[in-house]
Amino acid sequence: MSWFEDKLLEGAIVNGLFNGVNKIFAAVSGGADSVAMVHALHRLRQEGRLMCDVVIGHVNHGLRGAESDGDEAFVRELGNVLGIAVAAKTADVRTHAAAHKLSIETAGRALRLKALAAMMRDNGCDAVATAHHKDDLAETLIHRLMRGTGFRGLCGIWPVSDVYGAMVIRPMLDIRRSEIVRYCTENHLVWREDASNRAIDFTRNRIRHRLLPVLENDSETIAERLSALSFKSRVFLIRVEKQARSILERGRFDKASGQFVIEQHLLRDCPPWVFYETVRQILVKLGVGLRDYKQGHFDALWGLLEQNKAKAHFPDEIEATAEKGRVLIRRKCPSIMLPHKPVSLKMGETVTFGQWKISSRLFNRDDADVEQFLKNKNSFTEWFDADKIAGSIKIRQRQSGERFWPIGGPTPKNIARFLLDSGLDTQTRQEAFVVADTEKVLWLAPIRMSEPAKLTRQTSKIVEIRLFACDF
Repeated sequence: MSWFEDKLLEGAIVNGLFNGVNKIFAAVSGGADSVAMVHALHRLRQEGRLMCDVVIGHVNHGLRGAESDGDEAFVRELGNVLGIAVAAKTADVRTHAAAHKLSIETAGRALRLKALAAMMRDNGCDAVATAHHKDDLAETLIHRLMRGTGFRGLCGIWPVSDVYGAMVIRPMLDIRRSEIVRYCTENHLVWREDASNRAIDFTRNRIRHRLLPVLENDSETIAERLSALSFKSRVFLIRVEKQARSILERGRFDKASGQFVIEQHLLRDCPPWVFYETVRQILVKLGVGLRDYKQGHFDALWGLLEQNKAKAHFPDEIEATAEKGRVLIRRKCPSIMLPHKPVSLKMGETVTFGQWKISSRLFNRDDADVEQFLKNKNSFTEWFDADKIAGSIKIRQRQSGERFWPIGGPTPKNIARFLLDSGLDTQTRQEAFVVADTEKVLWLAPIRMSEPAKLTRQTSKIVEIRLFACDF
């Protein structure tokens, strides 16, 4: 047994990294870190202390010509020596970086992770194992502090995370770089040196070779302290995320329309760090990242929570509206201009009305689970009793003074008055339109269908009308 293997296994067990994992895809670059990791995993497997099979994965970035090819050849030979299968892919980092206006570092990391995730799945593995260690964690935290970060950034590198749909585990986060080199030396392991890792053109390398040695002096405590900070930040963030989710559950998210609605006081009354996390989760639901969001954007959204009626605009076409005690956060599509000319909707067809796509179909009630539909339906699909529809169906703008009978209501109402009383924001009210037959309004879309056309126990045939909002 080896002290190094014991330490790796202990860290993996504490963090539950191997739970439910039958086959590990070990990412091996050829450097000392990944060589030590795969040797340790292999020995643990041989000793029966690790029940997972191991496959080696390598990504050739092609950035150093013959040296990059030499790294790949080295990793393949390592697999032969250990009797472990090797999978490798080549990534064109320079082309990707130029096409997407990214740094070589950023492009290389993205392509590497995508390739590892794909190869993991292709080889029937359950997780990608990377050789990130305690010094990597310290460098990451210092890098984030230098450019500015919040408590999420202070979490550093997580022991397990989801990357491009793949579970990535990091069993060496409790191990120092000096310990890795010692293990390799004691066991006469050979590894490849990447000259670019010493180039101080990269910020991370300057932190590694210039700043960290100064901070550590003779005590070598800075990495330990930053590791402790990372752990405490992760514990804190997990609690904050839980509180944020409980707040989100009291709001309403409509994926089809790309909007989230919540009572203003629910956001206003929570602590600032919970507010930031709640907003972050809302933005993620709307398909938006936080790269372009600054403190001022969160301050502006917080300011809306104190106002009766206000609107603010944010990066990535996000718009927040405060009105009637609620705040609506939405990812805008271009303003929906409803055409003046009505559009006929025939069964089985899909038509365009402004920036809406509207489809219809007719089917037997016996072929449908009405109870399940009513339980799970959203605002953009309605089912109508086919026998209660008179003549043809038209899609059109609302008419002045027009009335309809909202489902569940006691009597017909003026549409304009119904909308004013609905509590909906101004833009949603303005964008509402009518689906009607030759006698009546069937649906004030996408808000409320009509009472006269609803399904009953006597319904035998159903007409479904479905709206598709603009793509985001």
